[in-house]
Amino acid sequence: MYEKDKLLEAEYFYSRMIEEKNNVINFRYNLSAFLSASRSVLQYALKETKIKHGGEEWYNDKILKSPVLSFFRDRRDVNIHDEPIKPRTDCTVKIGAPIHISDWISVTIKNKDGAIIGKHESSNNPEVDLKHQKTEVSTEYKHSFIEWSGQEDIFTLSRMYLDEIDNLVKDGVGKKFLSAGK
Repeated sequence: MYEKDKLLEAEYFYSRMIEEKNNVINFRYNLSAFLSASRSVLQYALKETKIKHGGEEWYNDKILKSPVLSFFRDRRDVNIHDEPIKPRTDCTVKIGAPIHISDWISVTIKNKDGAIIGKHESSNNPEVDLKHQKTEVSTEYKHSFIEWSGQEDIFTLSRMYLDEIDNLVKDGVGKKFLSAGK
């Protein structure tokens, strides 16, 4: 009944996670809100399917067959009932200085016996004042769940989760286990 509304809320917190990916604290707060909102979709679906013949079995089958749905259900439960989720965060700092490339040619002339009879070097190596060059620094964060066995980061995995929830809701509506309402 309220699945679509909560799915939109989860999408909102997903977008906030992306926007705050480089602010570890704000990212974690948005992840927590994402876990709660997205789990609410499934809780509303379960509540609604329980009153329909075959609905609860359909729901449980969907959850059990999906490693992603099961995983996120468990992550939310840990986050709410045991301890705040602490994802793994890898931070890469890139420090780049300007690179100067110069042209240089060396020509050695040898006779037929291999003796050097002439040598010429050409250089185009202007002096460069690196003190006034701007050094670029960038920081990149990658968040992942330690408990997830795959290679996906949190953003990829969360997108997969949202898509699976959306498919579950659409399938439930199509099978008349869920209402198409709100």
